[in-house]
Amino acid sequence: MQDSIYDILEEITGEDLREESNVNLFDTGRLDSLGIIELIVAIEEKFNLKLDPAIVSRKDIETPNKLIEYLQNMQDSKIE
Repeated sequence: MQDSIYDILEEITGEDLREESNVNLFDTGRLDSLGIIELIVAIEEKFNLKLDPAIVSRKDIETPNKLIEYLQNMQDSKIE
């Protein structure tokens, strides 16, 4: 999952963020409101998850690490 998330982020931001896993995507301007929607759509398609933009907190996805953790928790709860 981790590599797929970094691939999606690279497609949206134009940067490979594997070395910057704790960088704030919003404060650095890498993600904006349109980027968030692109990210959610790409994740939904790739992982067959349903993400509600109104529920996903910016704080939950502000860094690549937090995004990965958030999605892993979602998948874990979906399995149970």
